[in-house]
Amino acid sequence: MKRIVWLSLLLTLLTASGCGQPGTAHSPVISNAALPVLATSAVPGISSVTTRLTTADLAKDAAVRGLAAKIASWGYLSGRQRTFQGESHHLTLVISRALIFRHATGAQQYAAFVREHQAAFFGTSVQAQRLPGRSVSGWMFTPPLCACHLANPALIGVLNAGTRVLWLEINGPTATPALLMRLLRTVHNAV
Repeated sequence: MKRIVWLSLLLTLLTASGCGQPGTAHSPVISNAALPVLATSAVPGISSVTTRLTTADLAKDAAVRGLAAKIASWGYLSGRQRTFQGESHHLTLVISRALIFRHATGAQQYAAFVREHQAAFFGTSVQAQRLPGRSVSGWMFTPPLCACHLANPALIGVLNAGTRVLWLEINGPTATPALLMRLLRTVHNAV
């Protein structure tokens, strides 16, 4: 009888703690400090919204079959995005992302995948070049301007920073590679 009582107690404790139940694995809580994005003051005069990024959110970036599973297999833990959007004579859209992976290899795999599938992420005829500077590793992508009369340049930087990938997109009349790099360095220095 004692054995049945002990087994019942053990089963109750395991059930209460969530052990042995599918889908109860807890992902680590990642602080905002571990996911640096541009400060709200970095783009004056334009309001911003900050959100968390799931694997499903990232999979919407490109029409690549099985992308969510690939991102999960690289050890994606969490991400944060701050989007600035509004009318301005400077920048009209800025998207700052910080993505964290379990290991630096996962971050490298994600960044390499974006580079290898740049057309799926940014459209055909996108140009890619290494980010300038010895202290950074990543790519700058420049999609072609649309045929609109008031088309503004868009630039996207994808920076590999250890277990993190920092992603910055700028669009507007004054979007330049130099501005992209200055803003990326601001975020990178916060890591």
